[in-house]
Amino acid sequence: MTVETALFQLLDEEARVAFDELLAASGLAREELIELVEFGVFEPRGTGTQSWRFTSRTVVLARRAVRLREDFGLNAPGMALALTYLERIEALERRIRELECQLLA
Repeated sequence: MTVETALFQLLDEEARVAFDELLAASGLAREELIELVEFGVFEPRGTGTQSWRFTSRTVVLARRAVRLREDFGLNAPGMALALTYLERIEALERRIRELECQLLA
């Protein structure tokens, strides 16, 4: 389990984070966050950037996006692609663990 996964489990899934709060908590640039929303990586509620509200899970993903930018020099499309694949890998790993538990039962 990664530190991010553990952090996510501690966060209240119902909690909402405002646009500016997400920027401050993640280190993303305004334009990067907007692009990640446009690419469908983040799905805010609300009708404009100032009324957007994100789940607490988005904070974890946004911080991961910043690390991808800093460690690998990725731009917003690259971050979106990498985040999508990382989320898919984690979902598959969870499914494998579930199936392994079923086999052992």
